[in-house]
This record gives sequence, C-alpha cells and structure tokens, in this order.
Amino acid sequence: MSSQDSPRVEAYADSSPTSPLKPLSPSTLPQWIRQTLPRNGVFSSARIRVSLVALGCMLLGWTLTSMLGPSESGLSGLETVYDAASGGVLDDPNGFGAASSYIKQQPGILGDSDPDDELENDMESGPQKEQTVSGALAELHHAVKGKIQSWNPYHAGPYDSIAEHASHNSTRYGKQKVANVTDSGLVGGETVHHGMSEEESLGARTRIGKCTILFNSNTYWERAIRSHERHDKQHGYRLHVLRQQLMDDVWSKPAYILSLLLRELAKPESDRLEWIFWVDADTIILNPYIPIEVFLPKPGSEFDDVHLMYSNDWNGLNNGVFPVRVNQWSAQLFSAITSFRHYRPEAPLVFRDQSAMDMLMKEPAFANNIVQSPQRWFNAYQGEHNETLAPFQIRRGDFLVHFAGVPNREERMNYWLERAEQHLDDWEIPVKSTSYLQEVRDFWSEQSAARKGRREAVAKVRLTSKELVTKIDQQLDDYGDRLLVTEKESIITTKEALNRLLEAPNPTNPYDTTLLSEATEKLTSATTPLQTAIEAAHKSLLTSAHEAIFAGEKDLLEGGFSAGIQNPEMTKINEAVKHLKLLVMMPQEEWSRHDVTAATEAVTQARVALKAKSEALIKEGEEKKAKAVGGGVVPTPMGGVVPTAAGDMIESVDTIWGITLTPAGLATVPTREAFVLSAGAEVLR
Repeated sequence: MSSQDSPRVEAYADSSPTSPLKPLSPSTLPQWIRQTLPRNGVFSSARIRVSLVALGCMLLGWTLTSMLGPSESGLSGLETVYDAASGGVLDDPNGFGAASSYIKQQPGILGDSDPDDELENDMESGPQKEQTVSGALAELHHAVKGKIQSWNPYHAGPYDSIAEHASHNSTRYGKQKVANVTDSGLVGGETVHHGMSEEESLGARTRIGKCTILFNSNTYWERAIRSHERHDKQHGYRLHVLRQQLMDDVWSKPAYILSLLLRELAKPESDRLEWIFWVDADTIILNPYIPIEVFLPKPGSEFDDVHLMYSNDWNGLNNGVFPVRVNQWSAQLFSAITSFRHYRPEAPLVFRDQSAMDMLMKEPAFANNIVQSPQRWFNAYQGEHNETLAPFQIRRGDFLVHFAGVPNREERMNYWLERAEQHLDDWEIPVKSTSYLQEVRDFWSEQSAARKGRREAVAKVRLTSKELVTKIDQQLDDYGDRLLVTEKESIITTKEALNRLLEAPNPTNPYDTTLLSEATEKLTSATTPLQTAIEAAHKSLLTSAHEAIFAGEKDLLEGGFSAGIQNPEMTKINEAVKHLKLLVMMPQEEWSRHDVTAATEAVTQARVALKAKSEALIKEGEEKKAKAVGGGVVPTPMGGVVPTAAGDMIESVDTIWGITLTPAGLATVPTREAFVLSAGAEVLR
C-alpha cells in the first residue's frame, strides 16, 4: 500500500484544527517565563557582583604571588640561564637560536659551565634543598610555558619521545640525576636526546651517538632534526644538538666534534661511545629502519684500523655526513682541523673547514686510517623523478637525503620532509629488503682486495731494497778494493740507513713506502763510483775471458776434438769453455767477478794440462825410439804414411818396443803432436 492510500497520512495531511487559534496574553504566562525589563543603571546588581568577584581574585592572586613566589634576589641570576631562543615566543622562523644582544660569546668549547657529571657530584655533595611550593610552581610554569609555545606555528616543539618523558627536561634536586636533555648553561646550549630510556634499553650500552649543530635555524631544519626521532628510538642512538656558536664562521663544527670526542675519551672505556655520527642539519632521515652499524666495519675484523668513513661529490670531499671512531686518532685529526687556519694561514681553504679536513686526511699520519664510502650511503642527493638515477641519488628505501649547497633549499627540503613525515611503507622498509646488505658486503670485499694489493706493493718495494743491499754487499766484496776510502765509507753509511728502515717499518703507516723508496734511491746514487769501478773491471774480465775462450777453442780444433778425437784433457777444455761462455753472455749487472775469474782460470788450467800431456807423450816416444836405435832394435814399418795438416808425413803404424801406435783409423791428423797424443792416449789407456 502506498503512502497516498494510507488513511493515517490523509488524515495528517488534510486535517485542520478543531478550534480557531487565539493569541496568548502575557499575563497568562508563568512569572519565570515573563520577560523583565533591563535595568539601565550604571551600578546594576549583576555588574557589581562581577566586579567584586574579579577584584577578589586579583587580590588573592597578588597575595599568593607575594607569599609563595621567589624573592627579587633569587631572580638576579636568571639572566645568565634563561634560554631566549627556546623560551621566547617568535613571530617568524628567522629568530630561532639567535642569542640575545646582551649575551657575549663565551670562551672555550662548551663555555664555562661544568660538565654534567661534575654538576651531579656538586649537587650530591652539597647541602640538600628542600622542595618548596615555589619550586613546584616554577616547574608548573615551565611545563605550561612549553604547552603555550607549542601553539605558535613557528615554534619548534620538542621530540615526542622527549615529551613522553617530560621529567627529563626539568632540573632535578637532591641526589637525582641531571636530566637526559642537558644544557651547557649558555643561551642556546647543548641538548642530548636519548633514543631510548634506561628502562627501554635494559641497560644495553649505547655504541653510536649522533651530533649536529643547529642555530639561527628555521622550521625546516627543526623538522629535519625531528626526522631523526624514530631512527634514534628504533636503534637506541643518542643525539647531541649544539644550539650556540662556539667559534666564528663554520669552525664550530670541528670544535664541537672535538669536544664530544674528548668528553667520551675522558669516560671509562666501558661507558664510551664507539662511534660518533655527524649529520648536517639539512639532512633528512627517510628510512628509520636502516641502522648505522650496517655500514661500519665489523669489530675484530681486519678493518679495526679504519677510524673514519667519508664520501666525495663533484667538489671533492663532502663532510656533511660521516661516522668517526672515538679514539685518540680522531681527537688528533679534529684538533688539527680546528687549528688548521692558524698554523697554515697560507693554505687555500676554498670550502673552509671541509678543505682543511680534506688536506689533512691526505697526510701520511691519517691517510691509512680512512676509507671512502659510496656517496649514496651518507650524502645521497635528491634524485630526478624518473627511473634512471645516478649512483649518488636517492631511491626508495634509502637511508637519508642531504641538501648540500642546493638552490631553493627550503622548498626542496619541504618536499622531502612531507614525504618523510608521511612514513610511507614503500620508503620505510626493513634493511634486509634493501640493497644495502649486499652493497656493504661487496664494498668491504673490495676494500680487502685493495688492502691485499697495497700489502703486495709494499712487499715488492721491501724485496727490491733487500736485494739491492745484498747486491751492494757482494759488489763491495768483489770490487771494493778499487774504490777510494771516502767513497766506500759513504756507500756503507747509506746502506746501513736503508737496513734500519727495513728492520723497523713504520707501525702507524705500514703502507707508506716513501721513506724506503727514498733511501733505496739514495743508496743507488751513492754507488755511482762503485758502478764505474765495476764497469772497468768488467772490461778487463771480458778481455781475459775472450782470450781464454779463443785459445781453448783453438786447442780443441788443433787436437781434432771436433773431428771425434777424445781424451780427458780436451774434454775438460771443452766443458770449461762452455761454462765461461755462459757467464760472459749474462748481463754484466749480474756478473760475479769471482765466478768469471774462476771460469777463465779453469779454461787456462785445462789448456795447460793438455799441453803438458802432449809434451810428455812426445818426449816419452822420442826416448823410446832413441833406446830402440841404441839397442839395435829397429822399428818395422807396417805400411804406408799419413800426411799431417802441417804438411809432414808420418807412418801410419809405428812399432816401438812392441807397442803399436795407431792414429784411431784416421787418414789425416792435424799435427804430429796431436797424432802422437791421440795414439799414445789410446794405447796408455
């Protein structure tokens, strides 16, 4: 049934009042509904009541303030501790961190205030102050003031993690510890934000701390610092923020890092940070799930001597973000950076502290303890909105983005800050889902291979130096008698200096071979007179060797050695000549005087032995022939004669006292002596 067919609807729509409407009379209304005429008097009862209540509240407030508030004498010291930058309400972002005009720059790294531990000790040892109502009101005042400031859109509010533990921001009394967020005591001061409380960290040691400087900032830089909050809480990092200027220009940066290093080194080793991670204030954390430890060398590895990791861009070194190890080496480096312009005023510092750091890292004292990391790890720049990115540009899931010297910095930072503050799932991904783990493994593998190459290069230089020393020792033994006394002493002195470097390498710079190479070159130069004497001696040796070789080969040729005549003496000559030839054919730099002289002498001795044997056989044959003639025995020719190379004719077979001399079946023999020697040698064998 439709609504038009319903009787109830028709009755409701078409029905009319049962009686005509009549206007109501005011007199018929109840008294409390009737409108009363307003009173136009100045001192009406309502106004009088409100005025009296307000006056009473004012009197009560003044009475309580005078009774419970601090005296004027207690307020005299507030000027020195009041933080104008964080306590005042600013109308624009340009005033953040700006100190009041009446506050002067304080000397020193952290001003004249006592460190936190000394302040704590003083508070514990001094008389205990009783908590008063005025102290409670003061704490309430600070808490309410912070809330009111947060209404100002230009005010940079505290971290949420700090707001959750608001008690850390206030000063405690008695034996309680000083707040986790500390103040140096000057305008701006230093704040330390703990990513985790002691309860959350379960007493675990904080291994890495961050640090930055932020003064004269704006909301974009404050938001960039705030992007570290989730990262610090995720991994338990401690963030140090300096909000005042320590030195002029940009030199506060190395000075602040140096102060943190010295403060950590003053602690027991078990309480120290192991690494400090510097970040410029224009750096935004994009993925809080990337721990800093993933990039650092593993403890106990071969890279324990790596104390600083840096990255370059197209201008060279970029020290906007880098980790540095807490040790004496780092303290020395940043001491040198801080004082660089005073000790080297003539050095061109195009990028000021960055240029000083770049120059110092190239010096031998620091060069072997640093390593260059990929730029995208620590100093990634914003990428283009396309699929092709340069190696130094940011991509999804990357750790951070750095806005170093870019135009329209605030506009660009705002774009990436909005992206970071949205906490998008495709940007904040676990480290195991990124390419970092494989990149880190490949990186340190390459560094290990590079170190192996450097070690091999050092070993090669050391081997060359050792071989030179050994060679010089041998040459001095062989040819030292040809030098002047002063020349020989100079060579010995230089050689001993090189030996000392070989025996005691530089432990702080094991890959530096500069001194070793210089000492090797110096020794080479000092041996010039020795080399001149060696060249003259080699000429004499070569002449003697050539004469011996020619004489030996002549004896072999005349004795028929090449024609097959064999005897021990000629065999010795042949072997001695071959050995001498091998020595002479070697480069003269490798000649040994004793070896060449001995080989030449061996050829000469073999020739003498051959000649002596030949003469002995001839003499023996003549003596036997003479005896045979004197005794009536006449040799019987057995037939024919044999021509000799000299043109003589000898009998092919001689019989002396029944001894047959046979010339080994030869039709011709070189000389009579060779014939006799050959036949006689065969018979005597």
